[in-house]
Amino acid sequence: MSVLNRKLVVKAASVFSLIFLVGCTNTQKSSMNNESRKIKTDINNMSNKSYINKTNQKQQKNAAQNAVLGDIRTLSAQGKIINSEYPVKDANISTVEKKWGKADKSAWISSAKGLYSTYSKRNVIFGSNKGGQIFEARSLDPKLRKISLSMVKSIYGTSQHDVKAGGEETIGYTIGKDYKLLFVFPEPTKNTPDPLMRSYSVLYPAGTVNSMANDPGRQW
Repeated sequence: MSVLNRKLVVKAASVFSLIFLVGCTNTQKSSMNNESRKIKTDINNMSNKSYINKTNQKQQKNAAQNAVLGDIRTLSAQGKIINSEYPVKDANISTVEKKWGKADKSAWISSAKGLYSTYSKRNVIFGSNKGGQIFEARSLDPKLRKISLSMVKSIYGTSQHDVKAGGEETIGYTIGKDYKLLFVFPEPTKNTPDPLMRSYSVLYPAGTVNSMANDPGRQW
């Protein structure tokens, strides 16, 4: 082979090698780009799924809380609270004792106008007058602690009663002609502007009136 032919062969080999290397490099870049796009897509899909899951969980949580508030509204119109079959106005504490037994503790609270009987395991407290008539039923059900002050206001609207005292805020609503519905929260603070409910009660104000003592009773 002549010197010229050898040079041509060497140049051709160099060119082919260069083309091959460029092709490999482009293939690698293309593969890397595809892999990068796949990773980004996977991350986006994971983020979207996480967002959707969180949104669904929040919606389910709100639905559960709204359901509780709906039950509270329905039962309060009957003078009842959740987890209790005994309506204020129409039930007597002696009737409760026959079925539930004696209360875990009882105390006369002058400011509240009655005897308050606590059934701890049932998360229920009854207030009764001297005749035994139940005029207030209070629930301390744990699920109430998931309901915020703003949620109650958004469902029930502007309250007819709003008092802050002793580190608590109590808001109240009139239910029909006989009953009042009271919700108790920790008093809002800078760190907790939207506190969660502590308890709620249904009150029959007429049951706190003592005509013989010229006591007009409670309104809230």
